[in-house]
Amino acid sequence: MSVLTIGDKRLGAILLDAGLLTDEELQMVLEKHREVGGSLAEVIVDSGLLSERRIAQAIEDHFGIPLVELHTLEIPPKVRALLPAEKAKELQAIPFAVDEEAGVVRVAFVNPLDTLALEEVEDLTGMVVEPYQATKSAFLYALAKNYPELGLTPSPPPTGPSREELKVGELLVKRGLLDRNTLEEALVEQEKTGDLLGRILVRKGLSEEVLYQALSEQKGLEFLPSTEDLNPDPVATSLLLRSDALRYSAVPVAFRDGEVEVVLADSRHKEAVAELLGRPVRFLLTLPKEWEALFHQAYPEKSRLGEVLVQEGRLSREDLREALEVQRRLPKAKPLGEILVELGLARPEDVEEALKKQRQGGGRLEDTLVASGKLKPEALAQAVAAQLGYAYINPEQTPPDPGAALLLPEDLCRRYGIFPHHVEGNRLVLLMKDPQNILALDDVRLALKRKGLAYEVVPAVATEAAITKLIERFYSREELGEIAKELSKGYQEEEAAVPELDESAAQKFVKQVIREAYLQDASDIHVEPRQSDVLVRLRIDGTLRQYTTLSKGALNSIISVVKIMGGLNIAERRLPQDGRVRYRDGSIDLDLRLSTLPTVYGEKAVMRLLKKAADIPEIEGLGFAPGVFERFQEVISKPYGIFLITGPTGSGKSFTTFSILKRIATPDKNTQTIEDPVEYEIPGINQTQVNPQAGLTFARALRAFLRQDPDIIMVGEIRDSETAKIATEAALTGHLVIATLHTNDAAQAITRLDEMGVELFNISAALIGVLSQRLVRRICDHCKVEVKPDPEALRRLGLSEAEIRGTKLYKGMGCERCGGTGYRGRYAIHELLVVDDEIRHAIVAGKSATEIKEIARRKGMKTLREDGIFKAFQGITTLEEVLARTIE
Repeated sequence: MSVLTIGDKRLGAILLDAGLLTDEELQMVLEKHREVGGSLAEVIVDSGLLSERRIAQAIEDHFGIPLVELHTLEIPPKVRALLPAEKAKELQAIPFAVDEEAGVVRVAFVNPLDTLALEEVEDLTGMVVEPYQATKSAFLYALAKNYPELGLTPSPPPTGPSREELKVGELLVKRGLLDRNTLEEALVEQEKTGDLLGRILVRKGLSEEVLYQALSEQKGLEFLPSTEDLNPDPVATSLLLRSDALRYSAVPVAFRDGEVEVVLADSRHKEAVAELLGRPVRFLLTLPKEWEALFHQAYPEKSRLGEVLVQEGRLSREDLREALEVQRRLPKAKPLGEILVELGLARPEDVEEALKKQRQGGGRLEDTLVASGKLKPEALAQAVAAQLGYAYINPEQTPPDPGAALLLPEDLCRRYGIFPHHVEGNRLVLLMKDPQNILALDDVRLALKRKGLAYEVVPAVATEAAITKLIERFYSREELGEIAKELSKGYQEEEAAVPELDESAAQKFVKQVIREAYLQDASDIHVEPRQSDVLVRLRIDGTLRQYTTLSKGALNSIISVVKIMGGLNIAERRLPQDGRVRYRDGSIDLDLRLSTLPTVYGEKAVMRLLKKAADIPEIEGLGFAPGVFERFQEVISKPYGIFLITGPTGSGKSFTTFSILKRIATPDKNTQTIEDPVEYEIPGINQTQVNPQAGLTFARALRAFLRQDPDIIMVGEIRDSETAKIATEAALTGHLVIATLHTNDAAQAITRLDEMGVELFNISAALIGVLSQRLVRRICDHCKVEVKPDPEALRRLGLSEAEIRGTKLYKGMGCERCGGTGYRGRYAIHELLVVDDEIRHAIVAGKSATEIKEIARRKGMKTLREDGIFKAFQGITTLEEVLARTIE
């Protein structure tokens, strides 16, 4: 599995921003890159989406790195000698000119966005590198020509349209499908931009189907307008590895008259495919979208270890085929730790650390990795599936057949953590966390036999959380209406409860509400007394939704159950109380934070469902826009200083904070946190909870931390002057401090610290950056449709028709999966202020937050609203949601 470099990510972002690739095309390229490797630019060129020169022009336009015609240059021997031949080949870089007085060398890179390669060239040459870019074909020619010791054969790079492109253009003109003037205009445009002739013609109105028909005719291939009716033969598809099929845009679909029938999306690869197959082949050409649908049908998404080894050159295709045959006969599989590393799902050091913990405390390696947050449960399930050769199923994407749940009893599913997903002919597909649990499989077969069912049981892998939710959804069917009716028995207005009966009903009700909150991914449960009834609401995606109402008499019983759960004082009704509980019921295992508060109509209770360490994303999953992420990484990697995360309650500050800690709190660092309360328990870091009654405040804990030899300090919230001053002093004395603060935007954090009494010169010296963020609701993918922009929303956002021309906006229509809201899940929008010298001078000069914000914007900072608008145009959220969450 190939991982994107920072340079690849930057390239993808600028091609998307420039409109040279669509979202769909970029996703297709990224998927292809994951499996076939290489640089992103090479995959784009091989896919026939853009030419080398067009990519080079985009990089020059965006980053100002000029393209040099490297193959035409005569490079002096002493200049090329600055970089050894093997290093020039490895780094894909050739020095071509030098300014000795200034100590600057000009170097042409195939990937000029690869900062690591640039730094290594600087180290090797001992000079400042001025980067230029060269196309891959020009580089290979120059490499062979200037470094003969490598023994390469020089091949001049192509210039202008290829012979095939010209032939297709002439054929279209000859058939009357394209007029001569349009072809000439397209050739002129190609000369200027370096874009592919076919893409230019399609932009000028030529049908893609007509273009591919002409390509088929020119290449002597049969054209296939649709692949919908094809049913690929698994024996035929097995002739090509999935990664090779993706690399060469080819799918073998059948055997006919002694030939293998192969469907292509790119005719350039037919010779390579024929050579790989090593047998007679009959090729058909189809449209890229049709081919993509066929590919996913023929090769269901899997991450296969063997294919990763083949693409890395560590295994031949023939050896892999032989090994797969042997593996089918072997009872034992390869250690999971090795597979996790080789698939790129976990880092070697994380696996080693988890192995140490596993040896100390027992348990399975994968559970240790998940519990520490080093491995996502989804990644684990996919790795297990790849390791053992089973299918991986995500029930969110492939919902189960409700009828299948009737085939197995609830207690069996709960005991083993399994779920009957669907039936295929005489096969029952069974979701399992561990598909090699022989006891579970034997008991399932026995249960089916007792019912007189002769199904073959086929294990499939799913995450433990997904299986748990299915069990709760399909087997726990207590009706809320019946519970509410029972809870109301014996009540008259303002009368007391009948204790025995109502306590039992209240327990059932609280369990049912927690279960529903868990299934709907709610963050909070509110039990609110009103004048004549009790309102129960769930907070889902940041918005409170009514769940049910109960009679007023049910309140005391429910509050008593909540208090007993949290170990609170049942008799105390005049004061607020807080507690925490590990809630377990059936398959549900949750941490809950409980809070009660007296109101004029009785006690109100709020239960917060806390996430686990495994749910905290890596920093790549925080939703940063391209460009912002790189700056964010640079800031958090600094060895000392204070980094502030600001925003109101519920804006995801804790998630972001702990996501940062997951990345930087490595085993060689001493990391201390002070929180109120400790929400996420993270293995490997020292967490302390404030206790004002005992005198342990944020400020006192911070003073104690400084005597504990810390490297990284996390302050849950800077609330007062004393905490602010000590945190700043800690940052000034060589510690990295990460803290949260309540302000409306990034620049106001500076003003807030000033108001708290921190001297301006200390703020300017200690502060390295401020991240302000909000959470916006994400459009539901299952009911997402394109819509026209609302003129009122555009007016309020200050957007003109011209500014949104060529962009697309979406909204959710409302469906079962999103509860009719049109939104499902949330996504962060950010405003990142990086403190540089100019901003430091502005802080010391006492400039206002508005002035500092303008300086930061001039240097490229995007405001919360601007980032929100960008994400609305990406189809992630809506303009209305951006308006609701931001103020400008």
